[in-house]
Amino acid sequence: MNMTKPSELVSELRATLPHGLDLKSAEKILHALQDNLLVLTGLYLNGGLNHFGDQAEFSPEIVGLVTRADGSDLSERERSKVEAWLVATPQVLEFSLSALKPANSPKFQPTGSDVKK
Repeated sequence: MNMTKPSELVSELRATLPHGLDLKSAEKILHALQDNLLVLTGLYLNGGLNHFGDQAEFSPEIVGLVTRADGSDLSERERSKVEAWLVATPQVLEFSLSALKPANSPKFQPTGSDVKK
């Protein structure tokens, strides 16, 4: 009999911001996501900003796993709230938010929303 606790359900996020956006502006968008949605609803982004540098070839992105701060399963309703925030945020040009999967899934690939604005 297997007595290990199943891994909690999470969703993988990748949100593209405008190319050439400076780090300070990108951090404002990330902090708005964290402060105006995630913290208020008991969620956490295990990740951050990606693709920065003087000669960044790609647009900056917010990437990571959206989890419940208390380690319990993320619900589809909570996932939908994150999706709605991303849709309503004009600085998010496109995003993918995977279907709910166990945190220990071998590979995360967006299979839920894949939205281009």
